[in-house]
Amino acid sequence: MTLYIIGLGLERESSLQIRAMEALGKCSSIYVETYTSGSRENLVESLQKTLGKEVTLLPREKVEQSTMILNSARISDTAFLVQGDALTATTHNQVRFDAMAEGIDVVVFENASIITATIGYLGLQVYKLGQIISLPYVTEKFFPRSPYDKILGNLERGLHTLLLLDITETGYMSVHEACSILKSMNESFGNRLDMSALKIAVVHAYGTGSMAARYGQIADVCSLNYTQNPSTIVIPGKLDFYEEQFISHFAIG
Repeated sequence: MTLYIIGLGLERESSLQIRAMEALGKCSSIYVETYTSGSRENLVESLQKTLGKEVTLLPREKVEQSTMILNSARISDTAFLVQGDALTATTHNQVRFDAMAEGIDVVVFENASIITATIGYLGLQVYKLGQIISLPYVTEKFFPRSPYDKILGNLERGLHTLLLLDITETGYMSVHEACSILKSMNESFGNRLDMSALKIAVVHAYGTGSMAARYGQIADVCSLNYTQNPSTIVIPGKLDFYEEQFISHFAIG
């Protein structure tokens, strides 16, 4: 029996590879997760309509435990559909390794990732991408310094910073919330970022009809209106001539 781990890419079922569709046709059980990215609305229904099969939505804890997926893969061909590319998320790789440890054959179908897609769409050089940072929601009891220090480290080396905004079971961190968190971190950890001069880019709702990219001073970009779709923020490092030309196409004001 085979476990297929399949990336959905950035445009849901319309991004599925032909080979992945052929594999899905052989599967008795199909599972999908939505906690690592956007495109949640009506996803299960759309997949079921496209595939003509039942699709089971798995919450995060079910994926992390992997028991349901492995129990199915022991007895029949099984598919696990994930947002974006197949193996960037640690939990997806853990499912893969758990299956391999039990002697289950694993076949992986990769797809587009928001990480490379965002950098490429803005016209930035991917080899100048520094540490990728997950920006979490903060509270009085949970206010990590590591995201802030990583941003500073990237900028000191002239590298671009990609911020993956937090996702909960009920929604996505907005651009306004992310900017507020960055401002609070700066104030709490020494004001080492010049917020009056800092420029950022936002790529919003990638792969949807609401997709937009904006670039400019952080205060200006953060003051714009966005839909409830997920966003990704990039803090550019040192731009070369061509990067400056490309990203200027998305400049506001």
